[in-house]
Amino acid sequence: MQTTVVSRAKAYLKVRHKNVRDAMKHLKLDGLLLTHPPDLAYLTNFTGDDSIGLVAEKDVHLITDFRYEEQAAIEAGWLKVTIRDAKMEDALVKAITAAKVKRIGFEANFATVGQIDALATALKEAKLNVELVPLENVMSNIRKVKDDHEIDLIRKSVAVAEEAFEAIREEIKPGQTENYLAGLLVLELRSRGASNSSCPVIVAAGASSSLPHYRPGEALVQRDQPLLIDWGALHKGYCSDLTRTLMVGRVSPRMKQIYKVVLEAQLAAIKFLRPGVTTTQADRVARDVIEAAGFGKQFGHGLGHGIGRDIHELPTLRKSGGDEELRPGMIVTVEPGIYLPGEGGVRIEDDVMITHSGCEVLSSLDKSFEGCHIE
Repeated sequence: MQTTVVSRAKAYLKVRHKNVRDAMKHLKLDGLLLTHPPDLAYLTNFTGDDSIGLVAEKDVHLITDFRYEEQAAIEAGWLKVTIRDAKMEDALVKAITAAKVKRIGFEANFATVGQIDALATALKEAKLNVELVPLENVMSNIRKVKDDHEIDLIRKSVAVAEEAFEAIREEIKPGQTENYLAGLLVLELRSRGASNSSCPVIVAAGASSSLPHYRPGEALVQRDQPLLIDWGALHKGYCSDLTRTLMVGRVSPRMKQIYKVVLEAQLAAIKFLRPGVTTTQADRVARDVIEAAGFGKQFGHGLGHGIGRDIHELPTLRKSGGDEELRPGMIVTVEPGIYLPGEGGVRIEDDVMITHSGCEVLSSLDKSFEGCHIE
């Protein structure tokens, strides 16, 4: 099979390049290191590992190794590629020299101390007068508003995740293990074109559903217990993130009560979402419903988070620790929950896009109490 070299950057990539260079200009940078793979993929479509990007005034450089030389040509043949033979920092010095950059930013949350120290030493040995400037969330803030290309891919990611869930929904039976269902769900995701699940699949049976980030094991699905499933698809580099809490057989009146409270809280928050609403205000709407029902202490995490190339992106919908206004093009999860240790928990999660006039729920799986019942 003959491969095609991509010789020009797509139009949507050029728009992203401009946005990044505008941010660099504001920060008085003439170079930006891309050490976080989703940032590199966002600006180039290159998906190889163990690689670093360098955005300069005119070109984007890729520093990689032999394993990804052909892949780089196929995915982004327009890049200026430096193939490293040994140390990454030595190859970076070559790229920095070629790019003629003097003040380079790096994302401090993603570049390791070892990487930056090694690069600083290599630059000093090469007698290059280059300043390395630590940054925080520059790329994350640029990426949090999705363009049309990204929105299309996330829509598809949501559709794949929903189709996979529907495929296993009717197969769920008491006596199956959590691990079996988690593996089956991943199989269904990949058989529908996903490259993987967007995050480790959570299948939590019975009382384990009270653990928000439970990891499935050999526990059995049992009758008259809740079954919480949290999953998503990774489709062409973009994530979806969904949760449904199924009720297997007859469940206690208390479990039915918290299900209806969580659903009411989620629907209230979604109805409230629109441009100009802040992340803390959105969280507060759902939290008010849950607190009014007497379960405030059992909802300890934030309402949701952005999704994109990372499963957890900005903005973050939380009760404290930062607040910002929602803008059209942001895509967030809305996932309130109530967790009762020793009894079980309920979380309901959908992916929601902020529009110019309000919001659009991208996911459509039934979340009514009756619709989430399994005989």
